[in-house]
Amino acid sequence: MDIYLIRHTQVDVKSGICYGQTDVPLIDNTFKIKTFPENAMVISSPLQRCLQLATKLNHGNPVMTDERIMELNFGDWEMQNWNDIDKNSIQEWANDYVNIAPPNGESYQALFERCQAFWNDVITKEAYETVIIVTHLGVIRTLLALMLEIPLKKSLCIQNDYGAINKLKYHQNEITIEYLNR
Repeated sequence: MDIYLIRHTQVDVKSGICYGQTDVPLIDNTFKIKTFPENAMVISSPLQRCLQLATKLNHGNPVMTDERIMELNFGDWEMQNWNDIDKNSIQEWANDYVNIAPPNGESYQALFERCQAFWNDVITKEAYETVIIVTHLGVIRTLLALMLEIPLKKSLCIQNDYGAINKLKYHQNEITIEYLNR
């Protein structure tokens, strides 16, 4: 099975704003359309910044949405300027963001666990030769950490630009990464 992890394109939010699960629009819907098979299963985060892109890739077929591949929930920090958030709170979180959640948000470990459950469902969809997943940077990082068996804290070093495409092959319980961040 070919699996494409695609990050949404750039959002219409001022630089320095924490937006996480807030449903913000795209600046534009520009995306270099790669040709994907017409019978691919397309799964998207339900947030409009992903769903808009997924709809362009689905060849008129239904797009499945899954809340488990929404971005990290930053709770009370959503739509706040990072510079306006209490420095002590940010420092406490930054010291152990894998296990500590922002106020009323979720930890990186919680994001990982929901992404792991999603992944376990995806790999059972053997009827599909191609699965396209349109999602967010945090989700892509946690899925790659899962597949590569690297510590979550190390996954923050994985760069994925807006609109980046990552291609994986899944065959007989083995993952091959064909390319990242294209």
